[in-house]
Amino acid sequence: MPAMTHPAPSTGPGQAPETPKRHRPSLLRPLLIGAALAAAGTGAWLYIRAERQAGEAQTVLAATRTATVQRGALEVRLRIAGSTSARDYVNITAPRLSGPDAGPLIILKLAEAGRMVQPGDVVLEFDPQSMRDHLDDTIDGLRDRQNDVAKRKVNNELRMENLQQSLRQAKAAVDKAALDYRTLDVRTDIDRELLRLALEEAEAAYKEMLSEVSLTEQSLAADLRNAEIGMKMEELHVKRHEGDLARLVVRTPIAGMVVLQTMFRPGGDQVTLAVGDRLGPGQPVMKIINPEKMMVEGTVNQAEVTRLRIGQEAVIGLDAFPESTYRGKVYSIGAIGVGSRRENYYIRNIPVQVIIENPDRRVIPDLSAFANVLVDRQENALLVPASAVGEQEGRTFVYVRTPKGFEKREVKAGLSNGVQTAILEGLNEGDVVRAQF
Repeated sequence: MPAMTHPAPSTGPGQAPETPKRHRPSLLRPLLIGAALAAAGTGAWLYIRAERQAGEAQTVLAATRTATVQRGALEVRLRIAGSTSARDYVNITAPRLSGPDAGPLIILKLAEAGRMVQPGDVVLEFDPQSMRDHLDDTIDGLRDRQNDVAKRKVNNELRMENLQQSLRQAKAAVDKAALDYRTLDVRTDIDRELLRLALEEAEAAYKEMLSEVSLTEQSLAADLRNAEIGMKMEELHVKRHEGDLARLVVRTPIAGMVVLQTMFRPGGDQVTLAVGDRLGPGQPVMKIINPEKMMVEGTVNQAEVTRLRIGQEAVIGLDAFPESTYRGKVYSIGAIGVGSRRENYYIRNIPVQVIIENPDRRVIPDLSAFANVLVDRQENALLVPASAVGEQEGRTFVYVRTPKGFEKREVKAGLSNGVQTAILEGLNEGDVVRAQF
């Protein structure tokens, strides 16, 4: 049996052989293959792009500063800057001497700065030598006046006794003339006239003597009084110098710590007072302070003073000891604003005093200090950084991190202290927000 099913056609004589037909290749298959490759490439590119964008998004999320919403207490504090001072203290000044010739006040002894003293301790003494010399001269002058008064008294008594003797003689002469005048009956006319004239003359001499005794007595009394007044003035002079001499030794009336004052020397140098310095009456020398009763004196802007109340708690710090903090309370709030030489004259601040409840030996006057006064507090609040909160058209927003990135979310904000803000609605504890709005 032949193998071919369809035998090839035979050609007859005189006929050309028939050429077989060639089929054209199909384009559908390459197109399908190309389309499949293009789709696969596009899918791969989209996948790579998505992965890249996701990686970039993760990189952006990782690079953005964030903060976790936490629950806690929010405190709003008002800072008061100022300096430390003592609430219980005594000013020690150079004494104001009553004597006109006191001489210069030169420091002879001076308590050391920072020394603790007790009531009655000598903290200041001035050189008394010049005053003692003058006091000795004054005492000698007083003794001279006392001797003069005593001498005048004796002389006055002698003079008055002499006058009284003369007065008695004049009286005797009057009595004798009166007795002689009684014998007129046995006398001649000339004798009678002589006796009458003698009597008149004796009476006139007696009256003159009486007047002289009275005037002399008044004169001697006035002269003695003048000498006694001079003696009294000299006694007062001595007592003034004795009192001044006692004032040259100054004792502290209270227990406390010595804080020396400063003075300007010729040339403008400001130095602490020391032994040998010359002082004027009333010039401050030192303060005796009670280190257990210290406070911070400062000022607050008049627009913020309404937030302060007596008794509000405060945290106090010293610039000299930044690692130390102290407890405090608002002690007083000024009623009238004060100006500052470093600011414009129309700017007014309110003086405020904050007591330090637990001072130590490092707290001394005139240290720069600050007091952070607690003016408001919100308990159990959701806290976020204040920089994470922004306002737009009167509404408050934060950016919350989600798997797709940061989502802008509206919230309701509460208190803020400039560092943290309390969120009342819109966030949950543990949410992560963008730290910078």
